[in-house]
Amino acid sequence: MKTCIIRNSAKQNNMKAIVKMFAVLIILSSCSNSQGQHSKSAIENVDPKKFKELAEGGKGIILDVRTPEEVSGGYINNASTINLFDRDFNEKINLIQKDKPIYVYCKSGGRSAKAAEVLQQNGFSKIYILRGGISEWENNDFPIVKPEATKDEKIQQMTLTDFKKLLVTDKPVLVDFHTKWCAPCKQMAPIVDGIAEKYTGKAAVLRIDVDRSKELGKAYEIQGVPVFILFKNGEEKWNHKGLISEEELKKKIEEYL
Repeated sequence: MKTCIIRNSAKQNNMKAIVKMFAVLIILSSCSNSQGQHSKSAIENVDPKKFKELAEGGKGIILDVRTPEEVSGGYINNASTINLFDRDFNEKINLIQKDKPIYVYCKSGGRSAKAAEVLQQNGFSKIYILRGGISEWENNDFPIVKPEATKDEKIQQMTLTDFKKLLVTDKPVLVDFHTKWCAPCKQMAPIVDGIAEKYTGKAAVLRIDVDRSKELGKAYEIQGVPVFILFKNGEEKWNHKGLISEEELKKKIEEYL
């Protein structure tokens, strides 16, 4: 009798172990499927009409990953331009705001698909690819713009040492950290330059190219250009990422005059 009881107990224990094992496998499988669905949902291919609708909503960043030669022939309005083949492509995309959707395109869709994978690996959570690229965009008679042949004379390159010397003043110092390829940076450039003229002698207002001032960019952990930082007596008093109105920038300077 004791032998039967022991055997039945052993069988019950084995059955419990098997049930637990299956439960664990089901949970793991569920997690795996959930992660796969999440991964796929981060990248979405859309047709030109949908891409235009999303991009013109103004809630994200348009990214052209073609070569400079291709971009010179025309690009989608307000697009930031980073060549996928640039050695520092990863470094540059990490200067883009990651909390916003990104709309990426190339000539026909191949490079933008590769760029989307890199963007996802670098923490971008919502990426839209223009199906068929700018070629299909133009086939739909959607507009493109030609780049202006103007040279930016006011953007500066600066070392960390020189920058710290600049901060040795009791006047407010407003710095716009940006890049030449960033569309929001280009939008802000004339506004910042106008403010610089208005506050001549009262405050220092300048634009610094993070691509050419890498040491400085790393020191202040610049990400999500444009980034605005206001200093007073060498100390950081305020910072802001992304587009901002002229009135808000003036108000912040006035606060520290």
